[in-house]
Amino acid sequence: MAIRSDASSETHRFGPRPVFLLFGLTVAGILIHGYHYGFDDQSVYLPAIKKTLDPALYPFDAAFFLLQTRLGCFVEAIAASIRITHLPIDWALLAWHFASLLLLFSGCGRLACRCFLSRAGVRGSLLLLTSLLTLPVAGTFVVLCEPYLHTRALATGFLLFAFVAILERRLVAAVWILLAALTHPVIALLGMWHLALQAWPVRTQTNAQSPAPAFTALALAAVPAGLLARWFADPSDPAWRAALSGRRYLFPAQWTWYEWLGAFAPLVILLLYARLARARGLDVLARICRRMAISGGIGVAAGLIVGFTPALLPLVPLEPMRTLHLVYLILVLATGGLGAQLLPQPWKLASAALLFPLAFGMFLAQRSELSASPHFEWPGAASRNDWLQAFIWIRLHTPRNALFAMNPDYLRLDGENEHGFRGLAERSQLAEAAKDRAVARNIPALAWQWRDEVRAQQGIEEFDLERLSELRRSYGVTWLLLRKATGRAASLSALDCPYENPTLRVCRAP
Repeated sequence: MAIRSDASSETHRFGPRPVFLLFGLTVAGILIHGYHYGFDDQSVYLPAIKKTLDPALYPFDAAFFLLQTRLGCFVEAIAASIRITHLPIDWALLAWHFASLLLLFSGCGRLACRCFLSRAGVRGSLLLLTSLLTLPVAGTFVVLCEPYLHTRALATGFLLFAFVAILERRLVAAVWILLAALTHPVIALLGMWHLALQAWPVRTQTNAQSPAPAFTALALAAVPAGLLARWFADPSDPAWRAALSGRRYLFPAQWTWYEWLGAFAPLVILLLYARLARARGLDVLARICRRMAISGGIGVAAGLIVGFTPALLPLVPLEPMRTLHLVYLILVLATGGLGAQLLPQPWKLASAALLFPLAFGMFLAQRSELSASPHFEWPGAASRNDWLQAFIWIRLHTPRNALFAMNPDYLRLDGENEHGFRGLAERSQLAEAAKDRAVARNIPALAWQWRDEVRAQQGIEEFDLERLSELRRSYGVTWLLLRKATGRAASLSALDCPYENPTLRVCRAP
């Protein structure tokens, strides 16, 4: 990494220090924010990876993860790395998570070097980012970087390298954009909008224009592609509308006041930072902040138009409000860098000291949200979570062609901590209400199957033997995962249940 002054051609090089700094920040980020396996969106990615490695898995429900993950090359890349290295899949995902975080920090570091004139500015931006990695982005239901392997971190890292290449007017930006699109097409689409405005020609002191029409055309070409991606969604389809309902983060009209504040306040702050940076000679930072405020504002306006216009309902799954993700990232980098570079020395020490309670607060927030899971889920470590213990027993003791039925809302139940059944148990299941809903929203052809299977399992803990038998007759269900509730299911002594723990029991379908 190098820090380049706008006022001078002098370039300060750090030698090997940035490498150690980036590795240290990556480790610190994982220690503060934790690491989880088979968690949240890995309910989709993990079974897709396992299916790619072993096509015999998931004979009944693969459409709920393959149709979405095949939009990019992320799953195939991880599966190929596992075949080459022969690493266990849980260790491979941990290594990929570390690499994605390292890529993200490297991209942020390169961008910070373009923005700030001192080592303190660069390090301040990276340290603040390390403390706030899991900061929520307004009401969009995403964070800056998830505490598990996710395509968003990789795609964002690639976009940051494209960002720097555009600032340096290098055509290699197109390569980074392509890598981001192959990793996460939607994040790349939203990111290219920001990059297009950053690349827009500007007047220099010699009255010439910077050559960036190629990047602008590339970003604008993605807009009709995004529109075509949703042409087959029928707004009148009741099953597809059911997949959209109940997800308030998709509809800004349902956001709370503080989520609205989180959408607009960063744009105002970036404009203030632009004026401050211009006054202090940080012209690159001033340009970035000003243009990010503009592109972010237009993105928010687009989100509002899509959310409030019934005719544009098929575009809702594109989630245009998530253009705020890159806005938040730049805001955090600018805040940390400006504080470290411009504050007087006593204030610098005070602000640096605030990083410790800030990081500790983020640590406590993660522990509060995932209290039933360890902060760091080591590969191969025995779990004390009753749900995960049941998943492991199922993986080891049930047929590979088993089809399970369970409470479709199991991901939201206390103690489950959003660990996906398919990825950890390696067995097929009828559709569940959370992650499969998101897939049905993005792949409308699955909406009817999703709605029917979710409805068939609603209240399964209260089913009698006849209704449980109906699941086998109608859907081919062979196994059940039932909570030990106080209702009817708890007294069904006729069920054959070879496994149980204090929370759950695994039974053969009657």
